[in-house]
This record gives sequence, C-alpha cells and structure tokens, in this order.
Amino acid sequence: MNIRMQRILAGLIVMALFLGLAGCSQAPAPTPAPAPTPKIEQVTIAASQGSGSYPLAPLMENNALKDIADKTVIEPWVTSEQLSAMVTSDQAQFAVGPITNFLMLYNKGANVKLVNVSVWGMLYILSADDSVKSIADLKGKTIAVTGGLTSYHGNLLRYILMKNNLDPEKDLTIVNMDMTEASAQMATGGIKLALSNEPNSTITIENAKKGNINVIRAIDLQKEWARAVGDENARIPQAGLIVVGDNAQNHALVTVVRDQYLESAKWINQNPAQAGPLVEKYFPKMKAAAVEKSMPYAGLNPVASSECKEEINAFLTEYLKVAPPASIGGKMPDDGFYY
Repeated sequence: MNIRMQRILAGLIVMALFLGLAGCSQAPAPTPAPAPTPKIEQVTIAASQGSGSYPLAPLMENNALKDIADKTVIEPWVTSEQLSAMVTSDQAQFAVGPITNFLMLYNKGANVKLVNVSVWGMLYILSADDSVKSIADLKGKTIAVTGGLTSYHGNLLRYILMKNNLDPEKDLTIVNMDMTEASAQMATGGIKLALSNEPNSTITIENAKKGNINVIRAIDLQKEWARAVGDENARIPQAGLIVVGDNAQNHALVTVVRDQYLESAKWINQNPAQAGPLVEKYFPKMKAAAVEKSMPYAGLNPVASSECKEEINAFLTEYLKVAPPASIGGKMPDDGFYY
C-alpha cells in the first residue's frame, strides 16, 4: 500500500472515531417525571348502614386518602330518595350501597359508574324456632320481608321459592316489614321468621337473647341461590362502591379510593375485634359487638367491577326472570355502568 493510500485510510479511521465519540456524547433526553396528581379539597362518600360501609371506618381513622384529598367526609343515607338526591346534586363523589339502587340511578340517567362489588350474598332467613331447616319448610309459614314480595329481597326469595316448587303467592305469607321492626318483633316473639342482612341479622339474634328467645340463621339465601341457579359458584352481588359524575375521569382519585377501600376491607376481615369499636365510632347505629359477630356472615369481599361484570350480568339475567325490569330501572346495564 503506497503512502497516499495509507494517509487516506488513516484519515477515514480518525473521522469515524470522531463521529462515534460525538454520537456517544449526545445522551438521550431524560423522560420527564410525571406531574404530581393535584390533591382535591374534599372527598365525600355517601354511605348506607351495612357491611359495605365497614371499610370506611379504618379508611377514615387512618386518613387513607390523604395523598389525594385534604379531607374525607362520610355522609350517611337511609332512604333511596336520600341517595338519589346526594348523587344527582353532586353532594358526594362516591357512594356505598345496594347494587340495585345504583342500577336504578344509572338506568334513570344518573352519571354513576360501579367501581366494585364489595358485598356478596349476606341475606339470611332468621327463625325463632327450629321448624325451618329448608326452603320446603317455609310452606304454610309467615315471613317478614322488607318491601314485601315485590322488593329486591322479595324477588330474590320469589326466585328461590319458585325453583323449589313453591308458589310465593299461595304457599306462604310474605308480609312487608322493615328490618328494624322485624328485629323488634322477633325479640318479643311477635313473629317467627324474617329475611335479614348484616349486621341486622346479628343484631336481631343478640336482642332476642335478652328475652330468652333463640333466633338462628336457618337458611342462607346465598347457598339457596346457587342451588336454584344450578351453579355452585353463583353469587348474589348485593352492595358496592360507585363513583359519581365527572369524578370518574379523575383516574388517580378513583384508583386511590378503590385500593384503600380494598385494603381497609382486608383489615376489617382480619381484625373483627378491633373493627367493631372502630365501625361504631364512625357509624354509631352499628354497634361494636354486633359488627364483630357479624363478620363471618357479612360477605365483605370487594371485587373490581371490571373483574366481575359477567358475574353481575349473569345474576341479573336470572333475577329478571321473576322481577320486572322496572325493579332495576327498566333494563340490563350496558358497559357504561362499569368503571
């Protein structure tokens, strides 16, 4: 190789090294850190008196939403009219209550989305004697049901009765009586049978003991529903958590509330003795002893709505075989109902 070619080759090598070093010196631009989610002034959660609200107590006690909100407030509701007013007037960003209440609101045009199903199958037929051990034993009996035969609870019972070849209109008597009154009547021997949820079932059992009346959970409607449907895994989605209005667009907010609710529910289930006084602190009508004793029967098992949508729809398909569509607002929910 002559001297001229050697010089050209050396020059090319130097140029290549220079370009390589220049390229290495240009480090890639760093990815900007995500902007912190701005905190909101207040999170208000509308809450019913039931086991679905148990997790709100440790959530409040631990200020679990502090990273997303300056203040957390629980607003109790009792009637469906109160719930509707709170939701439609944006008095609350979230609400806890029966799934059918939320379906009714959604199908009537309210801007709500189901975040989770928090409570599954916690309805029991209470008996003040040992005459009822099966659904067949209800024939000829009188049973108190909140809202009567045409209510949500009544329609569930209707489905199960019909699957067991009993005529709800003829083979037994179903009287409309709210759970507080039914509890009082059972404690004094005024009635023998009532359909109740938690913690009302536990409250009824404990109150009856004071009058030396032994009230028991004679029938678990969750088990009877699974038998009636023919699927041992079928569950009754009873209560849940919804997000209200445009708050559904604040995904950071919904995620924090959903996750902290789930963690609080786990703690409640694992620590019933400590949970009782804490629930009573924030929900004075739900007494500590009753809350603690209700835990094995409370059905508290939050599942994200996106994970149980098919299960909810399967339940509603069966439910509407006996219940009029008007009982859930006129129709099955579409995908817009699920967060």
